[in-house]
Amino acid sequence: TETGLEYYPLPAVGERFPIADPALPPRLTPRPADDADYLKGLLEGIAEIEALGYRRLSELGAPRLTSVRSVGGGAANAAWTAIRQRKLGVDFLPALSDEAAAGTARLALMGAIEAGLL
Repeated sequence: TETGLEYYPLPAVGERFPIADPALPPRLTPRPADDADYLKGLLEGIAEIEALGYRRLSELGAPRLTSVRSVGGGAANAAWTAIRQRKLGVDFLPALSDEAAAGTARLALMGAIEAGLL
């Protein structure tokens, strides 16, 4: 279940993406008494920013998000993955490789093929 805290966790004032506002303040209140609820609220806020980012990219012409593949420590955290999946509303698929660089290399290869370089 959602905490309903609607945090917008930023390290300092100002945001560039998905909201271009150099004066945007972090939103980290109200602070629940339970540390677990506070952490969950922060994670929900981060996931909501991720969802806003994907929506903004779509508004700018990128293809709509249909699935996510994640690697790294966070991807192994079931609670974090569930929060992200709930906020993004798409399937989370198993990664083709546990190495983050493999995904970057795959994107570069696909771009090179599309550009006729290979």
